[in-house]
Amino acid sequence: DRAAAAIGIDPIELRKRNLIRDGQSTATGQVITDGTDRLDLIERALAEARWDERRVEHDAFNVSHPYLRRGLGLATFHHGAGFTGSGEMVLGSQLDVAGLPDGRVEVRSANIEMGQGTLTIFTKIAADRLGFSADDVVIAEPDTGIVPNSGPTVASRTAMVVGKLIENACDVLRHRIAAGDARGESLRNAIIAWYIAHPGEEPIGRATYEPPPGIHWDETRYRGDAYAAYGWASYVAEVEVDLRTCVARVTDFVAVQDVGTVLHDTLARGQIQGGVVQGIGWALLEECVLEEGAMQNHQLTNYIIPTSDDVPPIRVFFVENPWPGGPQGAKGLGELPLDGAAPAIVNAVARATGADPCEIPLTP
Repeated sequence: DRAAAAIGIDPIELRKRNLIRDGQSTATGQVITDGTDRLDLIERALAEARWDERRVEHDAFNVSHPYLRRGLGLATFHHGAGFTGSGEMVLGSQLDVAGLPDGRVEVRSANIEMGQGTLTIFTKIAADRLGFSADDVVIAEPDTGIVPNSGPTVASRTAMVVGKLIENACDVLRHRIAAGDARGESLRNAIIAWYIAHPGEEPIGRATYEPPPGIHWDETRYRGDAYAAYGWASYVAEVEVDLRTCVARVTDFVAVQDVGTVLHDTLARGQIQGGVVQGIGWALLEECVLEEGAMQNHQLTNYIIPTSDDVPPIRVFFVENPWPGGPQGAKGLGELPLDGAAPAIVNAVARATGADPCEIPLTP
């Protein structure tokens, strides 16, 4: 927005001119070919926020009201999924899917559930791949004594990278028990038959990470494909600023996301809404007070985070563009929502007040 103001063009137009197109490369020389319509993400966000209409309304309101000011702000952004560069290759993550004596399967992964929905997603991926019901899939405890090292639960990689390992391990298990293309009840019977024919021998399908075709990274020169896949998004924040107190509050929020295929709509929306709430805290409230390297406000009584009273309606919209390297076409999601909230909010505050805020949090 500041660059657009300096050269005298509309900030949306500046973004549209600078959006990366398929066939163009990133700063590391990675050629983007994922087919995501990044212009459509902007247009969808503007439409859902009623950008033109609301800006006219805000201009009229700001002229007439003695101390309240309203504004809209836009942010466009992307986030790589999985470990950067050769990180996933170095990890060499592995995952097992084991057949159980009663015909069910057990997914053995080191990745943990911490409220983001891993257990649900892993169950769905395995069940869909094998034609099973969710009740036919067991997720093992992430005890390192019984599960292989599938890597840490970080880097927006759990659904995308580890979920793909689940699909591959399911395929290996099916091949191991010579079940061909069997699915559902036929596959369950094949697993049970395995135990009859091989008493005490557990059928296991193990998958090891391999980079998607065409992904290459030069660790020495830091050139090439920094990430196997990127999520893309456009956010619009609407704010109201009280000139008496200098308090800004977010009154509406639109998030338009491309995360490949949405594996579970409710969980995906929840992750985005949670990330936006964190972004609101980052933008307006969460100020770290440091003294000689030590944080002075490290308690919930003096480190202010958003409460339900600070959260506006967060309207989430998905533009699905399946990516073949992820399970059912899914890409990473977890970190993406935090990236866009603060810049959208700051742009909205600048629009509302005419101020030029250059750092966050924008406390009074």
